[in-house]
Amino acid sequence: MIKDDRQRSGPGRGSSRRNFLRAAGVGAAGVAGAAAAAFAAGRTPPPAPDPGPTASVAPRADGPGFDHLVVLMYENRSYDNIFGYLYSDAAPPAGGTADGLTDEHANALADGTVVHAHRYEGPTDEVMSSPRPDPGEEFPHVNTQLFGTVDPAHNRHRKVAEMTAPFNAPADDSTPTMEGFLQDYINTFVANHGKHPTADEYRVAMGAFDPAMLPVFSTLARNFAIYDAWHCAVPSQTFGNRSFFHASTSHGFVTNSGHGGYKKWLDASNSAPTIFNRLSDAGIDWVVYYDERQLVSMTGLIHAPALEPYFLTNFRTMSRFYEDVRTGKLPAYSFLEPRMLYDHNDMHPPVGPLTETDVDGRIVLGGAVSDVRAGEALLSAVYSAIRDSASPTGSNAGNTMLLVTFDEHGGTFDHVPPPRATPPDLPARTEMGFRFDRLGVRVPALAISAYTPKGAVLHDAMHHGSVISTLTEKYGLPPLTARDAGAPTLASAIALTSPRDPASWPSTTPAYVPTNPERNAPFVQGSGDRPLSPPGVGLVGMLVARYGRSGEKIPATYREAYDTLQRHGRGIFGRD
Repeated sequence: MIKDDRQRSGPGRGSSRRNFLRAAGVGAAGVAGAAAAAFAAGRTPPPAPDPGPTASVAPRADGPGFDHLVVLMYENRSYDNIFGYLYSDAAPPAGGTADGLTDEHANALADGTVVHAHRYEGPTDEVMSSPRPDPGEEFPHVNTQLFGTVDPAHNRHRKVAEMTAPFNAPADDSTPTMEGFLQDYINTFVANHGKHPTADEYRVAMGAFDPAMLPVFSTLARNFAIYDAWHCAVPSQTFGNRSFFHASTSHGFVTNSGHGGYKKWLDASNSAPTIFNRLSDAGIDWVVYYDERQLVSMTGLIHAPALEPYFLTNFRTMSRFYEDVRTGKLPAYSFLEPRMLYDHNDMHPPVGPLTETDVDGRIVLGGAVSDVRAGEALLSAVYSAIRDSASPTGSNAGNTMLLVTFDEHGGTFDHVPPPRATPPDLPARTEMGFRFDRLGVRVPALAISAYTPKGAVLHDAMHHGSVISTLTEKYGLPPLTARDAGAPTLASAIALTSPRDPASWPSTTPAYVPTNPERNAPFVQGSGDRPLSPPGVGLVGMLVARYGRSGEKIPATYREAYDTLQRHGRGIFGRD
């Protein structure tokens, strides 16, 4: 179990918390009404006082808690990148402090150049696509970001496929300094673009969003609870972290493809059970909801050896999610995937060449179009659907928790060193020699429910085994690995004894989302050659590895991805 010497909030582990989490029967109905807070002139108003429970929301029969857990997982943002400045000017409404950014946080280069953490600056469209270009996110890059190490020295300006052992890993178990983000951003820029960035170009490595730039995230954070010590599972990229989130292991892998390609995830030896299998074995319902435009589920493909029998029964589209919320038919556990191919709403930073293209009269920077405002719009839609749900039976606003988090930091700056970690069972040889004895970088995590206090900052030492731990403890299931056994649960986010009526919950108003040249079916002329982001490549790469022909090329552009999805993706996963 990861230990933290900071004061914990919420009940401790043991029988009291077990009873606190355990659910039996149907929760109370919720009735949503008018918003209590709104944005004006692009600024976040101060949160209104908590009005407390009202007669229209009765407490759950077995006390505070939730009967339905919904998780929405985005891509590649650190805690500091999203929430670093959330409480820089004022204390959290519930009191206490948040471990965010100050003017003292900085990274320096060998020549003495210092870049301090700062709010993103520039034209709105540029800010909302920051950082551009994408930072390094693979294991060797994260090692440099955390420890400032480049070992061997020839790894400095190489792409990951050309790097060699020890892949920039430190020589000992020293604590990360968090001082290598700036240098690694420059190293990655040179490797990918063949030139050294200007000072203005590399300064973005230390940037973060002002709360007013992310009105939906900021409103929900100030009206519910955030965790300021939630770390991802692996100091690397998407697949390993998403695998840990549901299987408590990544089978010894630290890269999406790397050695063994995408087929390594499909090997029968990787059929270790997931939390989905545990729930099914216990007769507890679950659903993975994926975006209908991309036809296939990343979660399903990552865990194909264990989950393929459920592809047609437990995987549904996001359209079905909104219907299930409206009709009170959410399962006990729902996992939501944003759109990761063209027309992104996953919040992954943009990738590709630094060029400009005139698309329908609008100048668009080259590479994948990625705008955090699209992710804001998705969060607003999901949250609003849950807030407004009022079924007298089944799921409703009174008995549903929404957890919003990110798979990994994606190379964006964070100042908090990741702690040591308990490894799961591992093969004798692991990818790049990593032994999974330390966590990855801190990521944003936001908990929303009727029993969540307004403006709470929770300091529990959470990690990507915490949802598994929550569900296994709630339903009396055995843990999956040593990583999730005893991991902190979501209990501290359920701290009120009486529910907050959804009529008092805030409304959310996402910022204007510009027309995306990728939005049409599937994209407008001239954008088909844009490069996929790493999770997009991974998604279609897995599809080709599982269903494609021998030697078939892995798609790298929107057009290639669309053609591959039409050829291989239809009918694999359930849609109704």
